[in-house]
Amino acid sequence: MNSDVLVRVSGLHKSFGDSEVLKGIDFEVNRGEVVAIIGPSGSGKTTMLRCVNLLERPTAGRIEVDSRVLCEELPDGSMSFSKKAEIRAIREHVGMVFQRFNLFPHFTALENVIEAPMAVKGLSRSDAEARAHELLESVGLGHKADSYPLQLSGGQQQRVAIARALAMDPALMLFDEVTSSVDPELAGEILQVMKRLAQEGMTMLVVTHEMGFAAEVADRVLFIDHGLIVEEGSAKQVLANPKNARTRAFLRAVLERAPMAEEGDPAPEPAGSSAPGLSQIVEGSDDVEQ
Repeated sequence: MNSDVLVRVSGLHKSFGDSEVLKGIDFEVNRGEVVAIIGPSGSGKTTMLRCVNLLERPTAGRIEVDSRVLCEELPDGSMSFSKKAEIRAIREHVGMVFQRFNLFPHFTALENVIEAPMAVKGLSRSDAEARAHELLESVGLGHKADSYPLQLSGGQQQRVAIARALAMDPALMLFDEVTSSVDPELAGEILQVMKRLAQEGMTMLVVTHEMGFAAEVADRVLFIDHGLIVEEGSAKQVLANPKNARTRAFLRAVLERAPMAEEGDPAPEPAGSSAPGLSQIVEGSDDVEQ
């Protein structure tokens, strides 16, 4: 078994009532790797991400994080889950940043960052504050330590949320569309922080609609549609030269800001060709730095 694999997911299914959202997901993430997850709304991206740390409990399949099994399907088809203490221990090493900032509104930026290290890891307040100041500086918000969330822009709040997740010294960071709730001009601030984390070797699973960011930063891209991984490969291959017609349709819709065609609709171009402008996603990926 490859010791470089930090996350291993196999046969992952998730249903909500009669609705099957994930229909058999298999993937691995190596240590230090950045994997971008793309796909249309409702395809199962966020559900898959939330299953990785059991914020959603899978209906079937197996999830392993850092050589610890969170859940697995038994021979009789039932699911076995790790005990609460084990899940809590794993989550201490998995940071997650959501679409919404989820900051405590009555806490300052500093207090938001020190809460978990003190409550969960038992750090002294002085040690937690020292680390929090370092982290806030690293996300460009050292001067906002005493500000409350309502005094911060959306981009600043999201960067505080990233600092808060990093305060637990995670081995893995999960990002769920973290720029979707901020104005486009503020998204760049968040993407720059994530880019730096990637350069520092942080293992990251990133659900994103920012194709330029995925092209520049991701080692691999997974395209999910209708609860299945339809295509995966390097960012250059998936974004600039997608093999699957559904991937091409999605990327064309992103570029043209048009609705994605449904399955069965006639293809506007021969299979194997790229939609106009897809190669520019990769060639122009440096734009994320602006």
